[in-house]
Amino acid sequence: MVYIGALIQKSVINKHSNDPKFIRSLVKSPVWFLGLLLQIIIGGLIFYFIAIIFIGPALVPGLMSAGLIVLALGSVKILKETLGKVEIFGIILMIIGVTLLGLSQLSIDVSTFIILDYDFIFRIILFTIVILSLAILFEILRRKHKKFKGLLMAIEAGLILSLNTVWASPGTTVVTHVVEGIIIEEEIIFGIIIGIILLLIVAIGITIGQISLKYGQANILIPLTSVPIQIIPVFAFFIVFLSTPSNILSVIYLIIGFILIISSSFLLSKRQAKLEKVKKDQ
Repeated sequence: MVYIGALIQKSVINKHSNDPKFIRSLVKSPVWFLGLLLQIIIGGLIFYFIAIIFIGPALVPGLMSAGLIVLALGSVKILKETLGKVEIFGIILMIIGVTLLGLSQLSIDVSTFIILDYDFIFRIILFTIVILSLAILFEILRRKHKKFKGLLMAIEAGLILSLNTVWASPGTTVVTHVVEGIIIEEEIIFGIIIGIILLLIVAIGITIGQISLKYGQANILIPLTSVPIQIIPVFAFFIVFLSTPSNILSVIYLIIGFILIISSSFLLSKRQAKLEKVKKDQ
């Protein structure tokens, strides 16, 4: 659902890419809103939260990236984008990498996690500040290096959206407790704050991601956006939630998966940079 929605949105973006009122044109399009509904509400929230409840936040983004196959095929058939050997190899590496992340069995029991622990709140806030600082750094680089605008904005959007997974975990804990009849006033208040944070993250991340799609192909930029979304929650697994892998095999899968995903991002980044340079020279 997520990648089908992204394809629909990209088809609208292609039609309005030169419009000076770009964002306003998108908002006025019912087709774009349909894509947003599929990507954010149905695929990105409903199915997403259900998955987090059962397996925790560390693995969900990686498992969702199997939809890159749908993205690759759809971008060629629907958007008429090109798909060269480099892109195909890069996407295959990413799919294998996220599959290995899935096999690493990193999971958190969100129903029993103590989200009101002051140390946990401090860690998640500090972690958020660090990730947002990285996003701001990419924004600064994007303004200085305009020929790589699409590439840098895609990664910036991914960094911001990766926090959605991190904050969704304690939010899911609140929802789970309410459903089970466990009502804790402090948790409810924290849950409302989390809800506001998630809305801001999604709004800012999606806006930057949509703008980035003006400058390149969906089958390159969307996987690049996915890289931080896949990697950052794994760091949060260790740093924020203080969890550990279940066995040495999990660590091996995790390391190999990381290497493949970073290699994939390197290949796709080089390809996107080349496309933006060609476009700028024309």
